[in-house]
Amino acid sequence: MRAPALTEQLEEAWHRDGWCVIEGAIPAEDLAAAQDALTRLFPTAEEMDRGGDDERTTPWRTWDAAWPEFPFRSARLNRIVVHDVVIELAQRLLGTPDVRLYLALVSAKYAGQPSGYNQLLHTDYPNHSLVVPRRDPGYQQLELFIYLCDVSSGNGATRMVSRLRTSEVPVEEHTLNLENYSELYEDPGEASGPAGSIVAYRPDVYHRSVDVTGPGAARFMFHVSYKPAGTEWLGYQAWQIKGFSAEWHNFVQQAGPRQLGVVGFPEPGHPYWTEETLAGVGARYPGLDMTPWTEAAPAVQGRDVRGGGAR
Repeated sequence: MRAPALTEQLEEAWHRDGWCVIEGAIPAEDLAAAQDALTRLFPTAEEMDRGGDDERTTPWRTWDAAWPEFPFRSARLNRIVVHDVVIELAQRLLGTPDVRLYLALVSAKYAGQPSGYNQLLHTDYPNHSLVVPRRDPGYQQLELFIYLCDVSSGNGATRMVSRLRTSEVPVEEHTLNLENYSELYEDPGEASGPAGSIVAYRPDVYHRSVDVTGPGAARFMFHVSYKPAGTEWLGYQAWQIKGFSAEWHNFVQQAGPRQLGVVGFPEPGHPYWTEETLAGVGARYPGLDMTPWTEAAPAVQGRDVRGGGAR
């Protein structure tokens, strides 16, 4: 199955160039809901332009702010990160139905911020992997920008360089200086797209951030990454450390097996599930409907596995 909006031409570009922009990927209703939720996290460009500092603006007047991480307080934001469209896209591009979410956060970028955004061309694998990228299926990871506003050159569209131009660059050169690789800095690749677009790129794609130049401009987007299950050398965030938070409990209790599966929750039918563990997980997450897991565990069908949801 091909993920919605992922054409054969875009998939070919992802394999050939290492990146592509998939427009119209997020359904309009879900996009609008996430955009509304975003207003509770970040100030608008107009608020930032007024110049005054307060609790809404001060935290974001730096290029290395503490960006909100998944799971978010808002179920509308969580929905985008584990949206069926996003999961299907990861499954398709990674070439496996068994994928894992390993990074998800949301960022805001405003005009007039410090130039820390003006990065050198680089690849992301040094802080996503313990080793180096391997290009064949089963070993890749997928990085995504999910746009919550229109993104263009005026509000910081990331510059991408085709893998065709960097095939001879040694893998250990994960950051390219301007003096030795000046011609690559002129690559026309610009990851522009309307709100709801997804930029998909591979870990060996050289890219760079740029400053927001448009007056009164801002850029809002998710940074989301998926990997094949079993690739322990790939990672960024650990969901287990979120386990005490209300945000984590709310996410789990509002999710289903597919969404929970991509964060490593044992799928229905997995040997982990016994009468004891079903009861324990149900008690830990009282609002979670345990039916899919109990129905897939024949030894406990018909028993009163307490905890949450239908029994």
